[in-house]
Amino acid sequence: MTGPLLLPVSDDTAAGRAPFAWPTVDHDGTPHVLAFTSPQAIADALPGQSVQYVTVEFAEVAANLPDGWCLAVDPGSPTAVLLPASELRHQPTQDGTVDVAQALRDAVAAEDPDALMAALLRAEFTVPLAPQAAGMPQAAGARDGAAAPGLADPDFPWWCLPDVDGNPSVPVFTSPALLRQALDDQPATVVASSVQLFAHWPDPSWHLAVDPGTPFAVSLPGTAVREVSGWLDEVRRTVTDVAAGSPVAAGPADPGSDQPGLDEPDPDLPVRMQVVVPHRYLQAYVSDDYDRVAGVVHRWHGPGRDTPRRLYARLALLGPESPFTVDDEWVPVLRWTPGPDTPPSWLDGGPQHRSLVVPDGAQLRVLHHDGGDELLASFDRAARRWQPTDQLAD
Repeated sequence: MTGPLLLPVSDDTAAGRAPFAWPTVDHDGTPHVLAFTSPQAIADALPGQSVQYVTVEFAEVAANLPDGWCLAVDPGSPTAVLLPASELRHQPTQDGTVDVAQALRDAVAAEDPDALMAALLRAEFTVPLAPQAAGMPQAAGARDGAAAPGLADPDFPWWCLPDVDGNPSVPVFTSPALLRQALDDQPATVVASSVQLFAHWPDPSWHLAVDPGTPFAVSLPGTAVREVSGWLDEVRRTVTDVAAGSPVAAGPADPGSDQPGLDEPDPDLPVRMQVVVPHRYLQAYVSDDYDRVAGVVHRWHGPGRDTPRRLYARLALLGPESPFTVDDEWVPVLRWTPGPDTPPSWLDGGPQHRSLVVPDGAQLRVLHHDGGDELLASFDRAARRWQPTDQLAD
């Protein structure tokens, strides 16, 4: 199932006077979220009632339905569908990308600073401009071909609004679709990476409101945003020191580090993509059949061209709180052959922070400090499991 769903809401929620709440009914002790595929389906299920609703993409509902709940689509109709949250979790989005907004919400709910940091670093935000900003007509900007200001511009028209608790907040959105859902009047926008947003955060007293006015809202205090920005500055300094040849902790020897051509993929090999996996997650793949991965997506350079230390330096993976160190003698990697749906920027561009569903046929490998690597398992998406090396066909 794909496409948008219509979720009934109260008049106050529809008018922006109350936050979103899941429209639920209780059946056998299990909350069931009511969702519909069309206004006619709502009219058929709730005859004679005037029902307000919000439109939400199916993938966003699937990613955010609370554990133990069910989604009831077009209840009461001959085509009704009942989907438990556990089944929805395994429904990938069309481009294979995991919802970054969901990763943010999970991290906040779990009070997990490492997960929050990882989710924030791979996010890209649509930032609305203040509608009445000087020199920026309302609903102008990229839509009119006008050049939108950058976040570094001292006159950037930050849009600061009070949230439901009265805190000054800057609204940003994890997708243009969620912005359109939340805002009736569509303002001009700019797209910025989280790194850009944090580096130019205007005021530590302002909150960061992610996807406000939607079922998936998350709010972070500005002080936390500034802390992330400071951490990124530390990472940059560490990487700069390494690149400049400053002393670092001694690690295993890196054979071939002085050979030319190692910093580029082998041009004679087919393109393969790769993500470095923190050591602590290895067990989740081999034992629990984990099928998601988040990290820096990059081109595999070829046999003997990658080592843990070279990857860490090339991808800027070292620094405070990093799960990797220069002493690592090995590191897990996921490697796969790109398919027809692979974004061109992954193939031709530089490394990119991304989160995705593990592709079918992806290999879980261990990369050693001497450049060798070994195959541990291959992923079978149809069976949703990792097949160990000793079960792989020759």
